[in-house]
Amino acid sequence: MSLGLEAVQPLVRLLSKYSPSGEEEEAQQEVFSLLLANGFENVRRDPAGNVLGEKGDGDRTLLFCSHVDTVPGFIEVRLESGRIFGRGAVDAKASLTAMALAASSYSSRSLRLVYSSVVGEESDSKGVRRLLEEIPAPDYVIIGEPTGMRAAAVAYRGSATVSIMVSTRGGHSSSPLDDFNAIVQTMRLVEHVKTRMTFSKDLFSNIGVSITMIKGGYGDSRIPDSSEARLNLRYPPHIGFEELSRMFSAVLNEYVEATGGTLKVDYDFLDHLDGYASVKDQVLINAVRGAVGKTLGREVLLVRKLGTSDFNYTGLKWGRPQLAWGPGDPSLAHSSLESITVEEFTHGVEAYRRFLNSLASSLAQVKNNFKKLG
Repeated sequence: MSLGLEAVQPLVRLLSKYSPSGEEEEAQQEVFSLLLANGFENVRRDPAGNVLGEKGDGDRTLLFCSHVDTVPGFIEVRLESGRIFGRGAVDAKASLTAMALAASSYSSRSLRLVYSSVVGEESDSKGVRRLLEEIPAPDYVIIGEPTGMRAAAVAYRGSATVSIMVSTRGGHSSSPLDDFNAIVQTMRLVEHVKTRMTFSKDLFSNIGVSITMIKGGYGDSRIPDSSEARLNLRYPPHIGFEELSRMFSAVLNEYVEATGGTLKVDYDFLDHLDGYASVKDQVLINAVRGAVGKTLGREVLLVRKLGTSDFNYTGLKWGRPQLAWGPGDPSLAHSSLESITVEEFTHGVEAYRRFLNSLASSLAQVKNNFKKLG
């Protein structure tokens, strides 16, 4: 077996522990062993089921954080044509494993590393919410999410789930009047919301609207007089939830008024999490830029993600400089073809290793400069 294939065995072992949200225990045991094998100190579990470990020392702290849980949908773990297949190969066990391996020889005295493998990111984010209470605010945060190692995310949109209930007078299917069909009106209403929530050519600045559930009707000769739909709204950081709620209400009322009172619409927001754009820190960005340049020979791309992740929780709580950065093609996340190349995974390990050493070295230099001034 080549050195490259030997390097991916920790990832293969972790992928072999199928861990959809709520079933992370075996995978976390694997992570616990991985940290011990790579020299982490104070390796422990917290009440939520997160695994934490530490390395190095110093008056500055960096948090490496990624998640061990996956979406449901088992994929046979296998290595084919230089690709590693398995649920979580992209999102986000590659990041989780690469972060641990990158720190195997880390021992800086200028930057303390805290590593956290959190649970529940794909469901209720209970892991990161517990982590926010478990550890003091770090100085820097890297969230392990699949961006591809050449790209690092500086912002994520927020997410809100809303249930809408549409009522009409209904009727007989022999006279199919769409204006009184609650399902048809629900679809028209959603299209109206999509149109009114799009106000820029920049996708990130718009409010994304997706139907995730719709139901209604009787399956007989009656035109549906009621329909319920669930929508997921993704909104940019400059729009807070209160403003989003006002905008959504106004758009619904606009549609109802345009129908001349032929329908009634009620709605209820079920959950929400605001978006977050990280504060910029040149020391952090330069460390990533240098790691990407030396590993890939390319310039790093700073991007904004259309989705939502644990990045939002850590950013909104701590407000520290942070980036989401990790190996894997994000277009394969959650898919039946979820996989990562051996090359990209090993590049991820190397880029994280170079980043760690570069950030620690930069902070040590800053500290020495202050001592000279003093």
